[in-house]
Amino acid sequence: MEIKDLSDSLRADPRFTTRRKWLIFSDFVYTPTGEKVEEGFRYFTCPMDALTAALARRDFAAIAKLPFALDGEGEPDTSAVRLDLAYTASGALAAFQPVEFRDHVPTPVSAAVILEGAEAKALRETFLAIDQSA
Repeated sequence: MEIKDLSDSLRADPRFTTRRKWLIFSDFVYTPTGEKVEEGFRYFTCPMDALTAALARRDFAAIAKLPFALDGEGEPDTSAVRLDLAYTASGALAAFQPVEFRDHVPTPVSAAVILEGAEAKALRETFLAIDQSA
């Protein structure tokens, strides 16, 4: 069975909707709170097993300590190991999925995990710190 990527998983979930913004733009919204969903990512230079082990424990403090992919000047870079993120500004939602690049193709390693409520709110600051697209 093929694993859907994080964006596709969220778009197929009834807790999310798209809200039109002007004529051609739209926001992806977490329906229970009406908040826009921010999508981000972080590339790591560690083996995928280190990331998936920390995710299995939901230990985001450990994930934040894994080596980020950085270029020669210390700026964010890319690698074969990526963590896709989705979250709301209030912390009502936190979602993640590990992705590995195989022959330059992003391939989800496991199904997306969606957290809500107190569990998600506890991760708000960590998600902001991990997200290299923010």
